[in-house]
Amino acid sequence: MAAESRGSPAPGLTLSETRLLLGVGLAVALVAGLVFRIVGHLVLDPSRPAVVAAVFVATVPAMWLLAVGIFRWRGHTDGARREAAAILVVPGMLVDAVSTALFQVVYPNMVLGAAGLFGGLLLLAYATILVAGFVEVPFRMGDVAVGT
Repeated sequence: MAAESRGSPAPGLTLSETRLLLGVGLAVALVAGLVFRIVGHLVLDPSRPAVVAAVFVATVPAMWLLAVGIFRWRGHTDGARREAAAILVVPGMLVDAVSTALFQVVYPNMVLGAAGLFGGLLLLAYATILVAGFVEVPFRMGDVAVGT
């Protein structure tokens, strides 16, 4: 039997880096929740589909830039970037599991009909961050690379 040659696995994130990313993810989730608590009724009003569509469209580049900015700030590339993306979304997903289940209590300013829109927007935001961790899209603005 021939022995298989395997490269050594990429080292994972340190415990302190993981904690920092969990904290950043939690902070982002709490700030976003506060923003929707204040202005959610204006931006996720089912009777204003153009505004809702604009929010959905704006969410993708906003979350992409946020994720890529965090990856750059922390110097994450390749496997660390993928791991960081997964860690970043976990706190928000946990918080939002509760906030969507208690939608009328947490977001009394929004009509119940906005709950589905809110849940969809959350899924879009988390999916965008995860994809940003797995897909590196080089954009060039002049001589400055963006998104790498």
